[in-house]
Amino acid sequence: MKKELILGQKIRHNQLRKWRKDIPSIKEIIKKDYIYFEKWFLKYEKLINFGCRQIIKKEANGNKLKLIYSNYSKSEKKIFTNYFPLKIKVDKDFQYFFGLWCGDRLGSGRFGVGNKNKEINLYTKYYLKKLYQKPEFILTYNQGIKKPKLDYKIDKYYINKAETNIRGYCISVGIKNGIMFTFFDYLYKNLDKILTYFPNPYIFFAGLFDAEGNVFLEDSCFRWACLDKEKVSIYKKHLKKLNLFKRYDGCNLVTYNKNTFSKEILPHIKHPDKINKTNLICYSCGKLEDRFLEILKLIKNNPSITNKKLSKVLKRTKRYSQTMFLKKLGYIKSENYPKQLFITPKGLDEIQGARTR
Repeated sequence: MKKELILGQKIRHNQLRKWRKDIPSIKEIIKKDYIYFEKWFLKYEKLINFGCRQIIKKEANGNKLKLIYSNYSKSEKKIFTNYFPLKIKVDKDFQYFFGLWCGDRLGSGRFGVGNKNKEINLYTKYYLKKLYQKPEFILTYNQGIKKPKLDYKIDKYYINKAETNIRGYCISVGIKNGIMFTFFDYLYKNLDKILTYFPNPYIFFAGLFDAEGNVFLEDSCFRWACLDKEKVSIYKKHLKKLNLFKRYDGCNLVTYNKNTFSKEILPHIKHPDKINKTNLICYSCGKLEDRFLEILKLIKNNPSITNKKLSKVLKRTKRYSQTMFLKKLGYIKSENYPKQLFITPKGLDEIQGARTR
């Protein structure tokens, strides 16, 4: 009996291995700016229609595929219904969303994005609906904080009761659709190849920047955070082609190319804070953060103060890079030696403007 079970397992494993090899390549599913989900699914369905999960019915209506299948949930066999696009247009929306998803994707068989920003979350909802999904907004927050108040609808709330020093929250926008997640994960695992088919890969990197990017004001640079060695290699290769790679600092892929970033990435970014910081670097306009306003106020109230004295007052070191940034943008000026710092009319206007905001 035991030998028969082992033989049966071996046969099943060999069959599954053969079917996995039949999954089409990226080249086979992309044609004329469309990704054909249907071509991938025709091969993939053999893997899922094998065992506990059974496909009951497939029904196509235009570009929309309705899939009804049975599966076990909490030790009980249930019927599920999911929807899919037979083909996905590789347009601006897809390129941005795929970049965003690569950085902030959900796990546990859920298809969607986890982010705190309202603009990004509402966009995610818009694009998921474009793919015939019915997303829900789920807010998860740690027990050490009050329930965050938001000005848009949240469908479900969960309190994370695990012991942790992190006292934050996250909003996930998505749907339970393991097949759609698997398809996008298949695209992700073939990232190097699929990027070569994108009409405008800058848009992909704008989406990735909204998920994993940061603007380092003191160094006037833009950074994509990534620790995965394989993905770092892929991103580096394509960012170089786009003239947006200078170095990798161990955590971030860094660029100082303000001209290309402002022209090709900025128009597609949706995160307000990242847009604001980019405008500060590229166009010397925007709202300063409180840490910079604090320095401006001290210089205003203490004309001719030096960087050394400024650091003592703030009880912080390394203020030089921040005062250099303020000077570069015209908020302060320096005179004499050692350099004495003075507020400029632009700096006074910024302080006044901050009071009325």
